[in-house]
Amino acid sequence: MKKLLLILLCLPMIGFGQDNITGIWVDKGKGYENTLILSKVQGSDNSYSFSFDGYRVSYDYFSKDTVRFFGQMSNPVFIIQVKNNKAHYDDDVQEFEEGWEIYNEGEERCNVYFTFKEKSIIVKTELCSLIYGGFGVSFDGEYFK
Repeated sequence: MKKLLLILLCLPMIGFGQDNITGIWVDKGKGYENTLILSKVQGSDNSYSFSFDGYRVSYDYFSKDTVRFFGQMSNPVFIIQVKNNKAHYDDDVQEFEEGWEIYNEGEERCNVYFTFKEKSIIVKTELCSLIYGGFGVSFDGEYFK
């Protein structure tokens, strides 16, 4: 009985484990919403596939109206390896049909940085806007289940 009580008392002290990573995470605010989906890669201890869907409401100078601009990162190559509650993805792994490139030669590629906290995930991107989303769309933010 004492062992069971000790185990139950220690459970809240256990940190953010990688078992808690999978699932649907959301960052939502005034004029925007992003959804992050993380799925465990079969046969790997710390690899996860990820995808983002989101939008930003911004004024569009062409239509002279407020418009909802969408963004998405959804591809089987979007895989991260979580180590010490951090992960990084960059588009260097992207391969396209012969003759087609998403980047110009020498152009820096999209980077996505993940920091896994106890109850949230902090996402920071570099150079991903307009490649994976419309005007002003970014996947940066703090995501909660």
